Amino acid sequence: MKVKDIMHGVTIVEPGTSVLEIARIMKEKNIGSVLVKLSEVDWGIVTERDIINKVVARGLSFKEVKASDIMTELKVTIDAQAPISKASELFNIYHIRRLPVMENGEIIGMITSRDVAKYCMFKSLRAKKEYSRSGGYLR
Repeated sequence: MKVKDIMHGVTIVEPGTSVLEIARIMKEKNIGSVLVKLSEVDWGIVTERDIINKVVARGLSFKEVKASDIMTELKVTIDAQAPISKASELFNIYHIRRLPVMENGEIIGMITSRDVAKYCMFKSLRAKKEYSRSGGYLR
């Protein structure tokens, strides 16, 4: 199975978007991050954790702080056709939880470590079910 098979959509904001607006978007869409488009090739990411650590914990204004003030530069992406195991490897190597998915040089989605964990759980449960059907038994 490929990354493209389990990825989900991505939400993109402008660098000048306020943290208040980003938080509203995250709540409305039930998401934990947004991408920040700086140019055609330069991107950043703002996560819930960024908002907590860089704004809330410092007592800064949600209305005044902008995406560009707290974003992390996007350095790691994954190709849509890569195997899911490659995403897992990148999560572990770079200690990240989210990977933008690229196809033909453009960001087309997002995959998270949670997406990979769900896929692995589903794959494991399906294998156990097939084993049980083949005459084996589960303990």
